[in-house]
Amino acid sequence: MLKKLKEQYANENKQFTLITKAGLVLESDQAIFNIPANSSIFEFHPFFESLPTEHMGKEELNFFCIHLTLKDEIYIVDIKVIPKEEGLLLIFYDLTSHYNTYQSITQTRNESVIKTELTVIKNKELVERERFKNRFIQNFSHELRNPLTSIMAILGLLCDTKLTYEQEKMLDFLKESNTNLRLMLEDTLSIGMIDAGKLNIRNSVFDLHKLIELLDFTYKAKAKAKGLNFECSWDDKLPKYLEGDRLRLFQVVTNILDNALKYTKNGGINFSVVLNQKRANLVNIRFEVADTGLGIAKENQNKIFESFNQVQSNEIRKGVGLGLTIAKKLLELMGSSIKMESTLGEGSRFYFDINIPYILFPKSISNTKSKSKDKNSKQLEKKYKILLVEDDAYVQTTLFKVLLKTNRFKINLVYDGSLVFQEVVNNNYDLILMDVNLPNISGNQITKLIRDFPFKNVKNVPIVGITANALQKDIDQYLEAGMQKVLIKPFENEELLQTIFTLLK
Repeated sequence: MLKKLKEQYANENKQFTLITKAGLVLESDQAIFNIPANSSIFEFHPFFESLPTEHMGKEELNFFCIHLTLKDEIYIVDIKVIPKEEGLLLIFYDLTSHYNTYQSITQTRNESVIKTELTVIKNKELVERERFKNRFIQNFSHELRNPLTSIMAILGLLCDTKLTYEQEKMLDFLKESNTNLRLMLEDTLSIGMIDAGKLNIRNSVFDLHKLIELLDFTYKAKAKAKGLNFECSWDDKLPKYLEGDRLRLFQVVTNILDNALKYTKNGGINFSVVLNQKRANLVNIRFEVADTGLGIAKENQNKIFESFNQVQSNEIRKGVGLGLTIAKKLLELMGSSIKMESTLGEGSRFYFDINIPYILFPKSISNTKSKSKDKNSKQLEKKYKILLVEDDAYVQTTLFKVLLKTNRFKINLVYDGSLVFQEVVNNNYDLILMDVNLPNISGNQITKLIRDFPFKNVKNVPIVGITANALQKDIDQYLEAGMQKVLIKPFENEELLQTIFTLLK
């Protein structure tokens, strides 16, 4: 039985055909193809016209992967040609299934290899595009900060001069435009830092009540200027001191509030802060902003959280469409998420719930009010000697004016980092304002050298860094070099003066 089965399957895909050297079919077992006796093998298929039948000697010929199309059916065969006394023995091996399977596997493998290579190329392209984008954002931000610093300082000085009513209005317009530009700059940099994974949440103790009062005061004034109502309500049970990233929380809420102001023409805005629950040393707080603005169609509600996207194409288009995107991404970094409800033509409601530790008795709140008033009054009468290290002529001029206007400082200027050491050795300074990006040597390198000075108590002089580099890793590097404080351009005149007086005390 096994012998019969063996013969059956051994010959299943094999056909023997005997022909003369002239191509006449002598005999065929018809196992695969119907090749009648006394017919011409050349009529069976044109392939056999290429056989050198007249010149074949004793050597076998093998032909592999031959495609024979017969009545719209394709066979893939190997053919062995063996010379015999009678003529030529053709052995057909039907390997159609084998070759098709092999080709399918090969094609799948090749497609997989190509797809993998394309994915690698695409990933490299995406990484390069992301790197270029982040580098561009950082350079763009850096180059804008110096002129913005000068503009803000000059505007601050102009506010303290005698102006006509018309000039005051123009100045208000300039201040608002400059504030919008600064916010767009910070938003653009923030989105780049978040996408690059370089923005870290930095927790510290802050006063939640003061934060809400500041938001209430600020947005009541903004809403009033647009002829809108602004209502702020907050839960009396809210803890006073929280431990979180005040700056990023403030950025989230202001972006949501600014968005509400931007798209509300009539009615008003309600801002509420509610305590959801308190457990152990953790509180869950809901921040909510509701407006009577344009509202958002349901099909567009997901789009508003995409970068540089504004769905109201025919309405006010101030800004770059980053506010809600940044709010969403910052909240994700803080373990929360933004939610919304909106009806087109009626208004929108944005809210988020955030878990945050609260502090009963913060160590950072010290009893500084008990200091002697006599000591403070003596400090107010003193004039301080400041070394200003800055190479940008416009920033030099504006900082000079801001500092001299207080009548509290004597100022020396150095524009080249290599000249700083000569100044600090030959003069006694109360404080150094140090630009980070200087010719010849950087400000943080100078700071390190100053901190290592072995004489004249030079190493203890307070140093305030001034920089257009806003990445946190850069700020940490400057502080590690020995700067007591770093101001990021552009900054308000009040921020500069407050920083200086705090360090001088």
